[in-house]
Amino acid sequence: MRSQSFLILGVGFLGLASLASAGVITGAAGPPVSSCANNVGDSGFTCNFFETSGGAPSDHSDVVSFPTVPTVQSVNAGYVVLLESPGGSHTDPTQWSDVLQFIDNGGKVSTSAQLLSIGCACFPTAAVINDPATQFLVENQAGVGNDFIDSTQFVAGFNTFNIFSASPIPSSSGPGPSPAPEPASLALMSLALIFLFAFVRIRPRIA
Repeated sequence: MRSQSFLILGVGFLGLASLASAGVITGAAGPPVSSCANNVGDSGFTCNFFETSGGAPSDHSDVVSFPTVPTVQSVNAGYVVLLESPGGSHTDPTQWSDVLQFIDNGGKVSTSAQLLSIGCACFPTAAVINDPATQFLVENQAGVGNDFIDSTQFVAGFNTFNIFSASPIPSSSGPGPSPAPEPASLALMSLALIFLFAFVRIRPRIA
């Protein structure tokens, strides 16, 4: 009987953890926020850009300034375009996933950037980014389909820019890892286990 109680308690903790990760329990951490910070013990800085604005999911990120201490950090102004698949068109925005804009402060110098996602009214056209300095990258092609986990990296000198955007999920029948279960699915499974073991626990008392 005692072993059943410990088993129920363990499953209960698993269920609570799954619910928290799915955001079902109030007070769970909100979506990540874009930010930049100096590299520790090295030159340059690293930025993480998420499809969130004001702490909520969005089709564009907040405008993020580069570090200013010990000196103001800057890069060349321009655009980095993520292509949804290899061989994607450089002139057809419907084949783009996201665009990282290095905002021009004047003189082709940028001290801040913003992530723009397809579907946003702010999404640039091919004519806007028609510049030799524009960089095109193929989006990470082996992810879990989560905007806050999958990322594609762009490196400029000593600076690194991690662009977070949902990547294609590899087929379970093909190469690559199998799709990870969604947090909501894990939560439902855990709840089902909790009710099952609770029923088994109290059934002798009812008979």
